[in-house]
Amino acid sequence: MNTLKSLKKFALSGSSILACMQIAGIAMAQTTDADAAVSAAEDQTAEERGDTIVVTGSSIRGVPPTGSNLISVDRNSIETIAAATTADLLTTVPQLNSFNSVATASLDGFGSFAPGMRGLPASATLPLMNGHRLVAAAANETNPDYPFIPSIAIERVEIVADGASSIYGSDAVAGVVNFITRKNFSGAEVSVNYGVADEYQAFTFNGIIGREWDGGSVLAAYQYAENSNITGGDRDYRILDFTPFGGIDTRGTSCPSPNVLVDSTFYAVNYAAPDLAPGTTNYCDNGAVADLVPDSRIHSLFASGHQDLNENVTLWGEILYSDMRDEIRAAPPVQAQFITSANPFFQAPPGSGATVEYVQFRPDNLIGDDHFLNTDERRVGNSSFGVDFSLPHDLNLSVYGTYDWAENDAFIPSINTAALSAAAAGTTTDTALDPFGTMTAPAVVAAILDSSTTVNIDQVTKLAAVKLDGPLGELPGGEMKFAIGAEARRETFEQSGFVGATPVPEDLERDITSLYGELFIPITGDGESVFRNLSMSLSGRHDDYSDFGSTTNPKIGVNWTPTDSLNLRGSYGTSFRAPGMRQVGATVGAYYLDAANSAVFANDPTRGLAQVNTVYLLGGNSDLQPEEATTYSFGADFNPSFLPDLNASVTYYNIEYTEVIGTPSAAIVFTDPTFASIVYRDPTPTELSDLLSIAVPVNLPSPLPAIGNLLDLRLNNFGIRETDGLDFNVNYRWTTDFGSVFADVTGNYILHYDSQQSPAAPVADSLKLGIPRSTARATLGAVSGPVSVFGFVNYRAGITNNFSTPTGVSSYDANSYTTADLRVSWRLPDSGATQGASLLLQVDNIFDQDPPFFPATDGIGGQYNPIGRYVALNIRKSF
Repeated sequence: MNTLKSLKKFALSGSSILACMQIAGIAMAQTTDADAAVSAAEDQTAEERGDTIVVTGSSIRGVPPTGSNLISVDRNSIETIAAATTADLLTTVPQLNSFNSVATASLDGFGSFAPGMRGLPASATLPLMNGHRLVAAAANETNPDYPFIPSIAIERVEIVADGASSIYGSDAVAGVVNFITRKNFSGAEVSVNYGVADEYQAFTFNGIIGREWDGGSVLAAYQYAENSNITGGDRDYRILDFTPFGGIDTRGTSCPSPNVLVDSTFYAVNYAAPDLAPGTTNYCDNGAVADLVPDSRIHSLFASGHQDLNENVTLWGEILYSDMRDEIRAAPPVQAQFITSANPFFQAPPGSGATVEYVQFRPDNLIGDDHFLNTDERRVGNSSFGVDFSLPHDLNLSVYGTYDWAENDAFIPSINTAALSAAAAGTTTDTALDPFGTMTAPAVVAAILDSSTTVNIDQVTKLAAVKLDGPLGELPGGEMKFAIGAEARRETFEQSGFVGATPVPEDLERDITSLYGELFIPITGDGESVFRNLSMSLSGRHDDYSDFGSTTNPKIGVNWTPTDSLNLRGSYGTSFRAPGMRQVGATVGAYYLDAANSAVFANDPTRGLAQVNTVYLLGGNSDLQPEEATTYSFGADFNPSFLPDLNASVTYYNIEYTEVIGTPSAAIVFTDPTFASIVYRDPTPTELSDLLSIAVPVNLPSPLPAIGNLLDLRLNNFGIRETDGLDFNVNYRWTTDFGSVFADVTGNYILHYDSQQSPAAPVADSLKLGIPRSTARATLGAVSGPVSVFGFVNYRAGITNNFSTPTGVSSYDANSYTTADLRVSWRLPDSGATQGASLLLQVDNIFDQDPPFFPATDGIGGQYNPIGRYVALNIRKSF
């Protein structure tokens, strides 16, 4: 992070100078809108260059997705937003779960970098790059990650907020996010961005170089990005004691300074170290040492090119490689051990006469620090290459392939609980645990710390595909078009490493063959009096998986433009998500609970007070089937002729998502009839033997005592989610004496969101369990000559959720989370050293808005951005 530290002082002083320069620039701005002219020149369409583009949501050239809502973020918007990375760009779209937050992988280093859409999980949204699927890179999940494309190489992002498995196959349940890169670029361009916030700093460098010639082009882009970490202790709005608000005190009692309970008081009185006075307690905030945002470093390289071999044959290819490393601070796992007077480090509370004590402590003295450091390293490549043939009758044949690969090295240190328990029972200074200080012998410390998760993942996806598309004939509304295609894909997943002392080797693979087709039918044209400009699309796809079988998903879309100002659209279809390879084939673990612990963690109500020894299984399940969804939507787009610069749209969507993969909670597994087949009360020796034969024993005692309950809690298809809502957008641009003004409001409003753990389980309203009902982003900007000023307001509705009280559970309504951002840019004089150069001031969360209060979960009501007020300076220059 030396680069960041050396730039911080410059940026803090330079931001104020730049703000003054921007104000002066606005005052002297010319009345002509030079930016608009430049934008028009730069946005020369592909059609004008002789190409026909494929828009996300359709496989037919030149045909947009019929009936579906298409959300687009173009190149000019990307530069205005000043998104330093792909993650930053995704936080500006209200329909995505990452909106107005920090888009990162999970903070344990094992999750995917893939925010979901409209409150649904990330696995229900399909990310693409130039229309091609991407490889997964996480250790725990095999859904595709969003790509780390250098932001300077992104032309636009298209989001189809509708089911799209009929075109793209698995994962396109809630929608598709397609990152489209720049294709024709000549020259060079660089961009440097540096920003700071409280206890935080970030630096990004982007560069692109390209050349275009008659019949071909090539470009290459590189990005380096790094940011420092933010811990829970860096943010003073976090609280843990909610007793003043009717909640409970969630502060930890296993702290760096231990707490002791002794047998003489039946463990009812607490003694706080170091004085061990009766009735005293040490409290601590264990989350203060853990990261809210990890220390991260990313290298990304993108290259693409195409060459016309003749007027009918074009070769093309592209490759994206990224190398990411996250260092994630995690709180050491809290510990509690029984210590007897035989332990030389035993400390009885004065006057207690205790010979046995229960010590609660955090193992900082063993670790030598107040945190563990998880690391997550990902090296990911996505490549596509092919040849396009222009055939007679305006047909186009594409033959292409992809080769994607990912390596993930994840390291999570932990505590060897068996070694810790053995040390707690130690009777000499060479063998015993000192929970109060630093006297534990080095060899004992080494044994206690000799437990970690070290997992290495290699994933590869290979695809070969062919597609034919073009016209079929003329109809009253225009040219009917079609597309047909076939794909053969192979996915492999290899894992090595250990979870503690348990090896977790996995070698998984699957083959997928797919056939798809699409038909665009322009039924009527302008000449019809009633149903003018009526068009329809029909699409369908059949996917056959080697591990679970096949699935077929159709879709119909309709567009109707009854007037020049109004377009009506609707769609209906089915989608699916294939179970991830790890969900099918992940290592199954067998876990043991004695009767006393079963009463707490796996209470069987049919047994009353006589709970029994329990074994349960967790892990993958080879019998998993796809998650399924039925989706439909209808909407309207309005562009009145009397106000041509006004555009408005609204879309109603409905998603019924069934067979959702998960593990049932212990609260319902014994009572819900859906789970009767996975609960074995008093299992027979054969049942016990058969199920244990597929699992790795994790903590099973030897010999195994009599087992009263056997629970098969491997992943299975049980869950249901049903949601509907509205997407909306209104924008207007008008010309003024000084230039132009732009205003926009876009957002999402959820009408209903119901969840069930099984078809027989109670319906839970997710809008009362932490899902925000609405999100929106408003934009107001002005362009005057070389200067532009844009303001953004980001709104996330307050959440309703349950929290614990001293007598049970209650509900609380948190306030909304609203922040404001500012962008001020100045295109420098277009001559000499400043030719092609621009400066941009970025201020996120101008008013340093704290997250809303909630009497649980660190006192924070809903998702938020822990960075706070962030000030950055961006310098861009083209050559």
